[in-house]
Amino acid sequence: MARLSGTFSKNGILSKILLLIGFSCLFTVLGVIVLMLFGIGSSVDVRSLKLMQLVQSVAMFVLPPILIAYLGSDRPAVFLHLDRKVNLFHIGLVVVFMILIVPAINLLTSMNQQLVLPKIFAGIETQLKATELQLAKFTEQMLSVRTIGALAFNIFLIAIIPAFGEELFFRAAIQGIFRQKMSARIAIWSTAIIFSAIHMQFYGFFPRMFIGAFFGYLLFWSESLWFPIVAHFSNNVLAVLFYYLKYNGYKVPDIDTIGTGSTLWLGILSIVLAFFGLFWLKSKFQIKNEVAAQV
Repeated sequence: MARLSGTFSKNGILSKILLLIGFSCLFTVLGVIVLMLFGIGSSVDVRSLKLMQLVQSVAMFVLPPILIAYLGSDRPAVFLHLDRKVNLFHIGLVVVFMILIVPAINLLTSMNQQLVLPKIFAGIETQLKATELQLAKFTEQMLSVRTIGALAFNIFLIAIIPAFGEELFFRAAIQGIFRQKMSARIAIWSTAIIFSAIHMQFYGFFPRMFIGAFFGYLLFWSESLWFPIVAHFSNNVLAVLFYYLKYNGYKVPDIDTIGTGSTLWLGILSIVLAFFGLFWLKSKFQIKNEVAAQV
């Protein structure tokens, strides 16, 4: 197996992207087969749905980029940007930033949901709304838990695995492959568009694209995948925790509406903070990298 390391290091962008997609499809099919062998794929109860989600997430997003890193580089950890130590202070800054931009994300989502397609696409729009409604119901099924143990598993399933897997797949693999021939800006935004499109949620497309671009810039500025992983995790775990608290009777605001309606001012303020925060974070990472280069 050692001889396979770096086998495809000289392959072009298209070849590596096709390999990544091919491995993703292959592992997903294998995952479905394993689920069926254990009689899980045919069931529709919440427990089975969660196991299916776990297996598919690992198969689709975690394993393919790891294999691509192994085949496409002699130093897989470097290829995946997992080799650098991280500064806990900077990790904290990223977490705080993700909390501060929640109202901004909600406001952008609200604006996105008001988009209306031309009448000629009325049929497509109806289908998109039906799909989003179905996804929302599926998400509610996943999040509706009572015990701390079930909450912990939801955090693992909905926050940890997607944060690690999707950042490996999109930022480390796709954006990394694009960067071999493209400028950083084009690679980041191209990856962000793909990242948002693959979630198949038109009425959340633009805010998710902007978040994806932010994750991409975090990787570019810090040269470490751990920062976008932490940012992605922070975004997801907030939703999981707030839903759990609200579902179990705690008096907490609906996190998805903060920054809209009567709290519109928070959304506007959050956008302003996000704008200046981005430049501040960029400067912090640049200083960090300059210091590291002098050591």
